[in-house]
This record gives sequence, structure tokens and C-alpha cells, in this order.
Amino acid sequence: GDRPQLSSAEALIRWSHPEFGMISPGQFISLFEENGLIQKLDRFVWNEAAAQIKQWRERDGADIPVSVNVSRVDVFNSHLVEILTDITERNGLDNTKLLLEITESAYTQDSVQIVETVGKLRAYGFFIEMDDFGTGYPSLNMLSSLPIDALKLDMKFICGICENIKNERLVGIMIDIARLLEVPVIAEGVETKEQMELLKKLGCDIIQGYYFSKPLPPEEFEGLIKKEEESTNAYN
Repeated sequence: GDRPQLSSAEALIRWSHPEFGMISPGQFISLFEENGLIQKLDRFVWNEAAAQIKQWRERDGADIPVSVNVSRVDVFNSHLVEILTDITERNGLDNTKLLLEITESAYTQDSVQIVETVGKLRAYGFFIEMDDFGTGYPSLNMLSSLPIDALKLDMKFICGICENIKNERLVGIMIDIARLLEVPVIAEGVETKEQMELLKKLGCDIIQGYYFSKPLPPEEFEGLIKKEEESTNAYN
């Protein structure tokens, strides 16, 4: 049907700074990568996300997977699989519930290491989403051999999709590539009904962005979960 369904969530980080207020990741992630704190930050997010998935399941009966970022530096950690499986085991989760986002540029710069690590993660049941697809320009030949479970379109392709026919065609080509690889496409940064309808027409599988909701703290996100349950019951 045409009714949108809540399929998953994405964990987003904000820095609540005592002096500068709320700071978005675009302003501090590169700093954390430089000073070596990025791994600590990632682990914090992974733990919080897993605990939240567990809470939603136990308290609301909702089985919602959550996407988390895996930084390039994490991929070189030989204990990555153990760290992630320890988090899912402690929270009693199936590994498929923690969706791992790895940016496309990591694949293009460190392909051998990435393929090996991602292969291991997938063997343990983790789903891998290639984030920012379209920004790293991998060769099509390389793309066909990469181990991935979903492609996430970079939001800069989405913002001009209704005004720019080239952007629309480009997104169409990316969706065709995903069809070829037999993986779903996730479009980020969707803000208008026109964008949403055009993406649906182009065959995009999952759509996220302000059109549906701004980023929310977990307790407010529960309102979306309840709304989904009510819609499902009414629809059935």
C-alpha cells in the first residue's frame, strides 16, 4: 500500500557543549578523528543504541533495528567483531538489529582491509550499509565485489532532485546499480513530499529525513513507534 512504514532508525550524535550549546557532528567529528577520540565516541553510540533497541523491545514490544556509524579507524581494529558482538550479546540482541554504516570513501581508500573486515562482520550476521553512496566514486567493477547489504544515497543528491533533471537521472542510475547488486536503497535528507514521491517513482526502497520527522530524543521517538503500531492495527 501507500502507507509509509517505520522500518528502522538511525542513531545521530549531538554535542551538548556547556558554552556553545548544541553542536552538530559536522563540526566536531573531524576533530575527534584527529585527536583519537572517535573510537571512544563510536563505542558510546553503539552501546547506547543497543540498550535503546533492547528497551524498545522489552517495554514497547517494538523490534526496531538501529543504524550506527563505524568510523574508518574502527575498521582497522582487529577486535572490532568481538567489541560489537559483546555489545549485542550483553543486550540480548540479534546482530541483525545493529545496522552498521560504513562510508563509501572508506571502501575506496582501504578496499582490501574493508572487504576483509566487512566480510567477517557479515559472517556474524551484521547488516552493512554503504553510507554517502555517490561521493567516493568507486569503479563499477569494484562495487560489484564489495560486501554490502544496502546503499545509502548521499543527501546532497536528494536536495536538488526535483529541480535538476541531471540529479534525478543520477539518482535513477544509482538505484539501478543497487538493483544490479540486489540490495535496497536508502535515501537520506528527504524534506518534501515532491522528493518523497519522485524517489518512490524511481524505485527507492527506504526514505528518511525531515519529511517524516526531525531527529528526536528516544522518548519522543517512541511516539512514532506507537503511531506505527496504531496504523498497523488499523490497516490490518
